[in-house]
Amino acid sequence: MVISSAAGADQRRLLFQVGERRHEIDARLVLEVVRVPHITRVPHGPEALAGIANLRGRPIPVLSMERVLGGFKSIASHEGKIIVYDHAGAVGLLVDDVLRLSADAADATAMPLQDLNGLLDTAFKATRRAPISRLAEMDSKIGTETRVRLTALLSFRVADQLYGLPLDRVREVATLTGDIAMIPTAEDAIIGLVPMRDSILPLVSLASLLGLDRGRSTGNGACIVIVEHEDDVVGLVVDDMDVIRRLADDAIDTVPAVLQRGRGNAQIDAIGRIADGGLLISILSPEKLFGHRAVTQAISQNTGARSMEKTAESEVASEQFLIFQLGDEHYGLPIASVDEVVQVPDDVTRIPGAPKFVMGVISLRGKAIPLIDQRTRFDLAALSQATKVRAIVVTLGALQAGFVVDGVSEVKAVSSAALSAAPEFSSERTDVFDRIAHIETEGRMILLIDPQELLTRTERDVVAAITDEKSMVAGS
Repeated sequence: MVISSAAGADQRRLLFQVGERRHEIDARLVLEVVRVPHITRVPHGPEALAGIANLRGRPIPVLSMERVLGGFKSIASHEGKIIVYDHAGAVGLLVDDVLRLSADAADATAMPLQDLNGLLDTAFKATRRAPISRLAEMDSKIGTETRVRLTALLSFRVADQLYGLPLDRVREVATLTGDIAMIPTAEDAIIGLVPMRDSILPLVSLASLLGLDRGRSTGNGACIVIVEHEDDVVGLVVDDMDVIRRLADDAIDTVPAVLQRGRGNAQIDAIGRIADGGLLISILSPEKLFGHRAVTQAISQNTGARSMEKTAESEVASEQFLIFQLGDEHYGLPIASVDEVVQVPDDVTRIPGAPKFVMGVISLRGKAIPLIDQRTRFDLAALSQATKVRAIVVTLGALQAGFVVDGVSEVKAVSSAALSAAPEFSSERTDVFDRIAHIETEGRMILLIDPQELLTRTERDVVAAITDEKSMVAGS
């Protein structure tokens, strides 16, 4: 339902219902009325904020009119209607129902809302810091020395074995879908071709390249690790994405020559030793992988198609984000801000007297890392089962902390054109969300987090003091 701007429209009123009451508003500032799409919850937003919704690729804040009008009823996201209202920009008003658009006399049963703009200002007053201050804090982030001395790896599992690729060679990680075009007479390792953002991506079974069981990597939950080398891109299908790891140079050993003779072993460039847990990780060589006969054939089969690397979209600047899950929502962090992603161990050291959001402390390469319960930070109930809980380790000024999330699902490259500033949510605690990624092919939006806003300065000082005290106790 689109509101006409024709002559006479300035006399129209829109009648809608919230609870048992009917209300009327001037229709001149009503842009349209739409069904309720998926509404993404915004933790710590104003009380009246139901969340944000995708309106034809544009994010709009959605306010619950029940709460704007002083009620406390929570309207389910799949019910009602959204009135798109011009309040210094499009704002969605979530109501139970829109009854009619009329130029007739006022409805005697309706309550006119003469000062709707004032009500919205009160419910949704905007105060945000300038983006330049965020960038300045990001630039002041320390820990560069640590990064220089560590190698970043994306780790994943194939046939219950742990493998890794240099993170800077991984474009993104996606979930394997069933929309695969088979290639006749192809090598056994070649799975086929899949559409990927108006492009074509060749898929190869990493298990088959390594001489393992290919069938496991095409089952439920399998992932595509999209790797680039020179001018070519290929999707390696693996069983499951693991974490992001950073290994010191002295924890990475070359592969003995005698182990390079077996089928598939030639793709392994080095062996990494993971101090926490005593695990080994086989580090693959992108150069050797792209030199494999099956990979070469898969890339050649893609000749003439719109290669993922050759599309105009791929020439546009893009940014990588780590997508993680909390409850029913997904959020993103710039991959450049992530030190690593680790599994949360069972032996987390609890700290008496610590703030509720501090789960405890773990040891990461001999350093005490505080764990922050992001569910508590985002006002979510505790998980009853936590099988794939991960900690995203981020450096905040002088503090390095792990933010515990329900799971890490993918690494996604998002073009600059698909990024926009987050709506002004009018709460200091929502400064943590600074941008939105529009994933048009999937019809969703992802709230992106400014890592430097994950903790306030006061909270950083408190957590740092706790960590220093714990470190001194452990070292004494």
